[in-house]
Amino acid sequence: MADEIDDPGVDFHGGMGDDPDQLDGEEVMEDDPEVKEIMGDEVDDAADEQRTNIRGSGNAPKSVGSDQEEAIVQCDTSAGPITMHFYRSWSPHGYDRATTLFEKGYFDHSHFFRVVEHFLVQFGIGYTTDKELKAFSQSTIPDDPKRPKLLPFKEGMMSFAGSGPNSRSSQMFIAYDGAGGLGQSPWETPFGKVTSGLENVQNFYKGYGDMPPWGKGPKQGPIYKRGADYIKKDFPLLDKFETCSVQRMNQSGAGVIKDVNVIKQSDTEVIQDANVVKNVAAEIKKANVVNKAETKEEVLSFPFTTLLILSSIVLSVLLGLDYMRNKKKKKYNKTT
Repeated sequence: MADEIDDPGVDFHGGMGDDPDQLDGEEVMEDDPEVKEIMGDEVDDAADEQRTNIRGSGNAPKSVGSDQEEAIVQCDTSAGPITMHFYRSWSPHGYDRATTLFEKGYFDHSHFFRVVEHFLVQFGIGYTTDKELKAFSQSTIPDDPKRPKLLPFKEGMMSFAGSGPNSRSSQMFIAYDGAGGLGQSPWETPFGKVTSGLENVQNFYKGYGDMPPWGKGPKQGPIYKRGADYIKKDFPLLDKFETCSVQRMNQSGAGVIKDVNVIKQSDTEVIQDANVVKNVAAEIKKANVVNKAETKEEVLSFPFTTLLILSSIVLSVLLGLDYMRNKKKKKYNKTT
Protein backbone atom coordinates (compact mmCIF):
# COMPACT_ATOMS: atom_id res chain seq x y z
CA MET A 1 0.00 0.00 0.00
CA ALA A 2 2.92 2.35 0.66
CA ASP A 3 3.95 1.96 -2.97
CA GLU A 4 0.45 2.88 -4.10
CA ILE A 5 0.30 5.95 -1.91
CA ASP A 6 3.72 7.13 -3.04
CA ASP A 7 3.01 6.55 -6.74
CA PRO A 8 2.90 10.04 -8.33
CA GLY A 9 0.10 8.91 -10.59
CA VAL A 10 -2.17 8.08 -7.68
CA ASP A 11 -2.86 11.53 -6.42
CA PHE A 12 -6.27 12.28 -5.01
CA HIS A 13 -7.54 15.16 -7.01
CA GLY A 14 -9.83 16.20 -9.81
CA GLY A 15 -7.23 15.42 -12.48
CA MET A 16 -5.92 11.91 -11.91
CA GLY A 17 -2.20 11.77 -12.65
CA ASP A 18 -1.04 11.91 -16.25
CA ASP A 19 -3.75 9.64 -17.66
CA PRO A 20 -5.33 11.59 -20.54
CA ASP A 21 -8.47 9.50 -20.24
CA GLN A 22 -9.06 10.87 -16.75
CA LEU A 23 -10.58 14.30 -16.27
CA ASP A 24 -7.43 16.38 -15.87
CA GLY A 25 -8.82 19.90 -15.81
CA GLU A 26 -11.69 21.69 -17.49
CA GLU A 27 -10.07 21.54 -20.95
CA VAL A 28 -11.34 17.96 -21.28
CA MET A 29 -14.90 19.04 -20.52
CA GLU A 30 -15.25 22.33 -22.31
CA ASP A 31 -14.12 21.00 -25.73
CA ASP A 32 -16.06 17.74 -25.57
CA PRO A 33 -19.25 17.87 -27.69
CA GLU A 34 -20.93 15.29 -25.45
CA VAL A 35 -20.31 17.44 -22.42
CA LYS A 36 -21.62 20.52 -24.23
CA GLU A 37 -24.74 18.63 -25.18
CA ILE A 38 -25.34 17.69 -21.55
CA MET A 39 -24.29 20.93 -19.87
CA GLY A 40 -25.47 23.42 -22.49
CA ASP A 41 -24.20 26.96 -22.90
CA GLU A 42 -22.72 27.08 -19.41
CA VAL A 43 -19.58 25.34 -20.69
CA ASP A 44 -18.90 28.15 -23.16
CA ASP A 45 -19.93 30.87 -20.71
CA ALA A 46 -17.73 29.57 -17.92
CA ALA A 47 -14.84 28.33 -20.06
CA ASP A 48 -12.49 31.25 -19.54
CA GLU A 49 -13.18 31.39 -15.83
CA GLN A 50 -12.81 27.64 -15.40
CA ARG A 51 -9.52 27.50 -17.33
CA THR A 52 -8.14 29.75 -14.60
CA ASN A 53 -10.03 28.27 -11.67
CA ILE A 54 -9.36 24.60 -12.28
CA ARG A 55 -5.64 25.15 -12.31
CA GLY A 56 -5.63 27.12 -9.16
CA SER A 57 -6.07 30.86 -9.03
CA GLY A 58 -8.29 30.30 -6.04
CA ASN A 59 -10.43 33.31 -6.90
CA ALA A 60 -13.46 32.25 -4.90
CA PRO A 61 -15.06 34.92 -2.68
CA LYS A 62 -13.10 35.73 0.43
CA SER A 63 -13.94 33.38 3.28
CA VAL A 64 -15.84 35.16 6.04
CA GLY A 65 -17.44 33.99 9.25
CA SER A 66 -16.58 32.95 12.76
CA ASP A 67 -13.62 30.63 13.22
CA GLN A 68 -15.68 28.99 15.95
CA GLU A 69 -18.37 27.92 13.49
CA GLU A 70 -18.97 24.19 13.17
CA ALA A 71 -21.43 22.03 11.26
CA ILE A 72 -22.98 18.63 11.80
CA VAL A 73 -23.73 16.89 8.50
CA GLN A 74 -25.94 13.81 8.61
CA CYS A 75 -26.25 11.68 5.48
CA ASP A 76 -28.04 8.53 4.52
CA THR A 77 -25.99 6.31 2.23
CA SER A 78 -26.60 3.00 0.50
CA ALA A 79 -24.44 1.37 3.20
CA GLY A 80 -26.15 3.09 6.14
CA PRO A 81 -26.18 6.51 7.85
CA ILE A 82 -23.05 8.53 8.57
CA THR A 83 -22.52 11.72 10.56
CA MET A 84 -19.71 14.17 9.83
CA HIS A 85 -18.46 17.08 11.96
CA PHE A 86 -16.87 20.03 10.15
CA TYR A 87 -14.68 22.63 11.89
CA ARG A 88 -14.13 26.07 10.37
CA SER A 89 -11.09 26.63 12.60
CA TRP A 90 -9.35 23.76 10.80
CA SER A 91 -9.84 25.00 7.26
CA PRO A 92 -11.96 28.15 6.76
CA HIS A 93 -12.17 28.04 2.95
CA GLY A 94 -12.57 24.29 2.88
CA TYR A 95 -15.22 24.39 5.58
CA ASP A 96 -17.23 27.06 3.78
CA ARG A 97 -17.16 25.21 0.45
CA ALA A 98 -17.91 21.75 1.88
CA THR A 99 -20.73 22.94 4.14
CA THR A 100 -22.36 24.96 1.35
CA LEU A 101 -22.21 22.07 -1.13
CA PHE A 102 -23.85 19.74 1.38
CA GLU A 103 -26.48 22.36 2.24
CA LYS A 104 -27.36 22.86 -1.42
CA GLY A 105 -27.76 19.09 -1.92
CA TYR A 106 -24.95 18.88 -4.45
CA PHE A 107 -23.81 15.46 -3.22
CA ASP A 108 -27.29 13.94 -2.96
CA HIS A 109 -27.44 10.59 -4.80
CA SER A 110 -23.84 10.93 -6.05
CA HIS A 111 -21.47 7.96 -5.86
CA PHE A 112 -18.35 7.18 -3.90
CA PHE A 113 -16.50 6.57 -7.15
CA ARG A 114 -13.05 5.78 -5.76
CA VAL A 115 -12.90 3.32 -2.87
CA VAL A 116 -9.42 1.96 -2.16
CA GLU A 117 -9.03 -0.39 0.78
CA HIS A 118 -6.83 0.94 3.62
CA PHE A 119 -6.40 4.21 1.69
CA LEU A 120 -9.39 6.45 1.03
CA VAL A 121 -12.93 6.97 -0.24
CA GLN A 122 -13.27 9.73 -2.83
CA PHE A 123 -16.48 11.49 -3.90
CA GLY A 124 -17.65 14.85 -5.15
CA ILE A 125 -18.91 14.62 -8.73
CA GLY A 126 -22.56 15.56 -8.34
CA TYR A 127 -25.38 14.96 -10.78
CA THR A 128 -27.16 18.27 -10.33
CA THR A 129 -28.82 19.89 -13.34
CA ASP A 130 -28.79 23.31 -11.68
CA LYS A 131 -26.43 25.45 -13.78
CA GLU A 132 -25.50 27.85 -10.98
CA LEU A 133 -24.79 25.05 -8.53
CA LYS A 134 -22.75 23.18 -11.13
CA ALA A 135 -20.69 26.29 -11.92
CA PHE A 136 -20.21 26.90 -8.20
CA SER A 137 -18.99 23.33 -7.68
CA GLN A 138 -16.43 23.71 -10.48
CA SER A 139 -14.94 26.99 -9.20
CA THR A 140 -11.88 26.70 -7.00
CA ILE A 141 -10.98 28.03 -3.57
CA PRO A 142 -7.64 29.12 -2.07
CA ASP A 143 -5.65 26.68 0.00
CA ASP A 144 -5.85 27.00 3.76
CA PRO A 145 -2.84 27.00 6.10
CA LYS A 146 -1.50 23.58 6.98
CA ARG A 147 -2.46 22.10 10.35
CA PRO A 148 0.49 19.98 11.53
CA LYS A 149 -1.24 19.29 14.84
CA LEU A 150 -4.00 17.45 12.96
CA LEU A 151 -1.52 15.12 11.28
CA PRO A 152 -1.06 12.28 10.64
CA PHE A 153 -4.42 11.58 9.02
CA LYS A 154 -6.54 9.27 11.13
CA GLU A 155 -9.28 7.06 9.80
CA GLY A 156 -12.43 9.07 9.23
CA MET A 157 -10.71 12.42 8.67
CA MET A 158 -11.85 14.39 5.64
CA SER A 159 -10.06 16.66 3.18
CA PHE A 160 -10.45 18.02 -0.32
CA ALA A 161 -8.84 16.36 -3.31
CA GLY A 162 -6.82 18.62 -5.56
CA SER A 163 -4.42 18.84 -8.47
CA GLY A 164 -2.12 21.64 -7.38
CA PRO A 165 -2.06 24.85 -5.35
CA ASN A 166 -5.48 26.49 -4.92
CA SER A 167 -7.24 23.75 -6.92
CA ARG A 168 -9.93 22.60 -4.46
CA SER A 169 -13.45 22.58 -5.89
CA SER A 170 -15.96 19.84 -5.01
CA GLN A 171 -14.07 16.57 -4.72
CA MET A 172 -13.26 15.27 -1.25
CA PHE A 173 -12.07 12.12 0.43
CA ILE A 174 -12.52 10.24 3.68
CA ALA A 175 -9.34 8.62 4.97
CA TYR A 176 -9.08 4.93 5.73
CA ASP A 177 -6.67 3.46 8.28
CA GLY A 178 -3.66 3.44 5.93
CA ALA A 179 -3.83 7.08 4.88
CA GLY A 180 -1.42 8.42 7.49
CA GLY A 181 0.91 9.70 4.80
CA LEU A 182 -1.64 12.18 3.48
CA GLY A 183 -1.66 15.83 4.46
CA GLN A 184 1.55 17.01 2.82
CA SER A 185 0.04 18.49 -0.36
CA PRO A 186 -1.24 22.09 -0.17
CA TRP A 187 -4.85 21.04 -0.74
CA GLU A 188 -4.86 18.36 1.94
CA THR A 189 -5.86 20.44 4.96
CA PRO A 190 -8.49 18.50 6.96
CA PHE A 191 -11.82 20.25 7.44
CA GLY A 192 -13.71 17.58 9.35
CA LYS A 193 -14.16 13.96 10.27
CA VAL A 194 -16.71 11.17 10.39
CA THR A 195 -18.01 10.96 13.95
CA SER A 196 -20.69 8.30 13.55
CA GLY A 197 -21.27 5.51 11.07
CA LEU A 198 -17.58 4.97 10.30
CA GLU A 199 -18.32 1.24 10.09
CA ASN A 200 -20.64 2.01 7.17
CA VAL A 201 -17.85 3.94 5.43
CA GLN A 202 -15.58 0.94 6.00
CA ASN A 203 -18.19 -1.27 4.36
CA PHE A 204 -18.38 0.70 1.10
CA TYR A 205 -17.90 -1.63 -1.84
CA LYS A 206 -14.18 -1.92 -2.71
CA GLY A 207 -14.28 -4.63 -5.37
CA TYR A 208 -13.44 -2.32 -8.28
CA GLY A 209 -10.34 -0.97 -6.59
CA ASP A 210 -8.61 2.22 -7.67
CA MET A 211 -9.02 4.00 -10.99
CA PRO A 212 -7.20 2.68 -14.07
CA PRO A 213 -4.43 1.74 -14.51
CA TRP A 214 -4.05 0.91 -10.80
CA GLY A 215 -7.45 -0.71 -10.55
CA LYS A 216 -10.71 -1.32 -12.36
CA GLY A 217 -12.71 1.56 -10.95
CA PRO A 218 -14.51 4.27 -12.92
CA LYS A 219 -12.77 7.13 -14.71
CA GLN A 220 -13.85 10.64 -13.88
CA GLY A 221 -14.32 11.88 -17.43
CA PRO A 222 -17.24 9.55 -18.17
CA ILE A 223 -18.82 10.42 -14.81
CA TYR A 224 -18.87 14.09 -15.80
CA LYS A 225 -20.12 13.22 -19.28
CA ARG A 226 -22.70 10.54 -18.56
CA GLY A 227 -23.47 11.04 -14.91
CA ALA A 228 -25.15 8.36 -12.84
CA ASP A 229 -25.99 6.24 -15.90
CA TYR A 230 -22.29 5.46 -16.40
CA ILE A 231 -21.95 4.26 -12.81
CA LYS A 232 -25.19 2.30 -12.80
CA LYS A 233 -24.30 0.49 -16.02
CA ASP A 234 -20.60 -0.25 -15.53
CA PHE A 235 -20.13 -0.08 -11.74
CA PRO A 236 -23.49 -1.00 -10.24
CA LEU A 237 -22.09 -2.10 -6.87
CA LEU A 238 -20.60 1.25 -5.90
CA ASP A 239 -22.19 2.86 -2.87
CA LYS A 240 -23.68 6.34 -2.95
CA PHE A 241 -25.17 9.15 -0.92
CA GLU A 242 -28.91 9.34 -0.53
CA THR A 243 -29.73 12.71 1.05
CA CYS A 244 -27.98 14.89 3.64
CA SER A 245 -28.93 17.53 6.19
CA VAL A 246 -26.73 20.25 7.71
CA GLN A 247 -26.88 21.96 11.08
CA ARG A 248 -24.55 24.94 11.56
CA MET A 249 -23.43 26.05 15.03
CA ASN A 250 -21.72 29.21 16.35
CA GLN A 251 -22.31 30.90 13.05
CA SER A 252 -20.94 34.41 13.66
CA GLY A 253 -19.28 36.70 16.15
CA ALA A 254 -22.42 38.86 16.12
CA GLY A 255 -24.36 35.84 17.21
CA VAL A 256 -21.92 35.26 20.04
CA ILE A 257 -22.19 38.92 21.14
CA LYS A 258 -25.95 38.64 20.96
CA ASP A 259 -25.83 35.56 23.14
CA VAL A 260 -23.61 37.39 25.63
CA ASN A 261 -26.07 40.29 25.75
CA VAL A 262 -28.89 37.85 26.33
CA ILE A 263 -26.89 36.35 29.17
CA LYS A 264 -26.24 39.83 30.59
CA GLN A 265 -29.91 40.64 30.30
CA SER A 266 -30.74 37.37 31.98
CA ASP A 267 -28.28 38.16 34.77
CA THR A 268 -29.95 41.57 35.26
CA GLU A 269 -33.32 39.91 35.38
CA VAL A 270 -31.99 37.41 37.90
CA ILE A 271 -30.64 40.24 40.06
CA GLN A 272 -33.96 42.04 39.78
CA ASP A 273 -35.78 38.85 40.69
CA ALA A 274 -33.40 38.39 43.62
CA ASN A 275 -34.19 41.90 44.84
CA VAL A 276 -37.89 41.16 44.58
CA VAL A 277 -37.37 37.98 46.56
CA LYS A 278 -35.32 39.92 49.09
CA ASN A 279 -38.07 42.53 49.46
CA VAL A 280 -40.70 39.84 49.79
CA ALA A 281 -38.58 38.11 52.42
CA ALA A 282 -38.30 41.39 54.36
CA GLU A 283 -42.07 41.84 54.24
CA ILE A 284 -42.57 38.29 55.41
CA LYS A 285 -40.10 38.83 58.23
CA LYS A 286 -41.91 42.02 59.22
CA ALA A 287 -45.23 40.24 59.12
CA ASN A 288 -43.76 37.47 61.24
CA VAL A 289 -42.67 40.03 63.84
CA VAL A 290 -46.19 41.47 63.93
CA ASN A 291 -47.69 38.03 64.16
CA LYS A 292 -45.33 37.14 66.96
CA ALA A 293 -46.35 40.30 68.86
CA GLU A 294 -50.00 39.53 68.36
CA THR A 295 -49.41 35.95 69.40
CA LYS A 296 -47.59 37.15 72.49
CA GLU A 297 -50.52 39.36 73.43
CA GLU A 298 -52.84 36.46 72.89
CA VAL A 299 -50.62 34.24 75.00
CA LEU A 300 -50.52 36.86 77.76
CA SER A 301 -54.31 37.31 77.75
CA PHE A 302 -55.01 33.60 77.63
CA PRO A 303 -54.66 32.73 81.42
CA PHE A 304 -56.99 35.48 82.71
CA THR A 305 -59.80 34.61 80.33
CA THR A 306 -59.40 30.94 81.06
CA LEU A 307 -59.39 31.47 84.81
CA LEU A 308 -62.49 33.63 84.57
CA ILE A 309 -64.35 30.96 82.67
CA LEU A 310 -63.15 28.18 84.98
CA SER A 311 -64.11 30.24 88.03
CA SER A 312 -67.61 30.76 86.64
CA ILE A 313 -67.97 27.03 86.01
CA VAL A 314 -66.69 26.11 89.47
CA LEU A 315 -68.97 28.66 91.09
CA SER A 316 -71.97 27.37 89.18
CA VAL A 317 -71.14 23.81 90.22
CA LEU A 318 -70.75 24.81 93.86
CA LEU A 319 -74.01 26.75 93.88
CA GLY A 320 -75.74 23.85 92.27
CA LEU A 321 -74.42 21.41 94.84
CA ASP A 322 -75.38 23.75 97.69
CA TYR A 323 -78.89 24.09 96.27
CA MET A 324 -79.30 20.29 96.04
CA ARG A 325 -77.96 19.81 99.58
CA ASN A 326 -80.38 22.37 101.04
CA LYS A 327 -83.30 20.87 99.17
CA LYS A 328 -82.48 17.40 100.41
CA LYS A 329 -82.14 18.70 103.98
CA LYS A 330 -85.61 20.34 103.92
CA LYS A 331 -87.15 17.13 102.66
CA TYR A 332 -85.55 15.16 105.51
CA ASN A 333 -86.86 17.59 108.18
CA LYS A 334 -90.43 17.25 106.91
CA THR A 335 -90.22 13.48 107.19
CA THR A 336 -89.01 13.50 110.76
